[in-house]
Amino acid sequence: MKRHGARAAASFAALVLWAGCRPAEDGEEDAAAAAVEAPAQTCRVVRQGLSLPEEVRETSGAALDPLVPEVFWTVGDSGTDPVLYAVTADGALAGRVAVAGARNRDWEDVAIGPCPGGDCVYVGDIGNNQNSAGNEVVLYRAPLPRPQDAATRPAEVFRARFPGGGRDTEAMFVAADGGVYLVNKGQRDDIELWRWPTPLRPGPVDLVRVRVLAPEPQQPGDAVTGAGASRDGRWVALRTYGRLALYRTADLLGSGEAAFSMDLAPLGEPQGEGVAMRSDGTVLLTSESGEGALPGRAAWLQCPLR
Repeated sequence: MKRHGARAAASFAALVLWAGCRPAEDGEEDAAAAAVEAPAQTCRVVRQGLSLPEEVRETSGAALDPLVPEVFWTVGDSGTDPVLYAVTADGALAGRVAVAGARNRDWEDVAIGPCPGGDCVYVGDIGNNQNSAGNEVVLYRAPLPRPQDAATRPAEVFRARFPGGGRDTEAMFVAADGGVYLVNKGQRDDIELWRWPTPLRPGPVDLVRVRVLAPEPQQPGDAVTGAGASRDGRWVALRTYGRLALYRTADLLGSGEAAFSMDLAPLGEPQGEGVAMRSDGTVLLTSESGEGALPGRAAWLQCPLR
């Protein structure tokens, strides 16, 4: 693993999300100790271990429907159909909606956000990018469907590239102003926040790096696997396999730290992947089934926002 200077190490600890994943270098102890005192709180677990339908064993992202409060949307990972699954809050399948004109190479996240004409669903075909030809990621956008629809309207397709080489990426969120952001996983790279140039156009275009969030994690469980923004635009949730962090949006897009974070290990997720949140601090987590034929899982949290 590459070594990092004191400034990067202090920022790394201050993020809390990845704090404690590397030993401090000489002279870093005081800065790191102060940094890890950033607020860490526990969200109230409303429900955990909720089984998802068989069709979404490989859930890789989640988005809360703004028009049907009891429904969330999820997508399958690579090798599954190009389909949006509508799921009720208690885990029942509410709909199966094909994304018209789309292909699922490696769908890794889904978001709902503004677009010309109203609300749209955004699907990020962004995974395993360092192994893909042409270093491209693909974004699909379509008007938000209803759970009972058979298919979306024809999806718009936007293509982009990571400058300087691919990044394995699983996290995407759409801000209240329609901006699209990616956070790469941190597999063999620093964890970075990227912005899709706007207005969206077919491309391919070069993604813009906003900031480095943390140096490359030294533990696999600290890789970033999902992101979601609150509809009021004030908050963004980032998750790894084992931890949840909530950022004020202005802090995340600037140079600030997470407002607080939570250890997700007690939830016993097989493979934590998706996260979505409401403006009132309600957070949804989804997990793939892991090994074997177990169903995917979901958990609902209530997090303090202030």
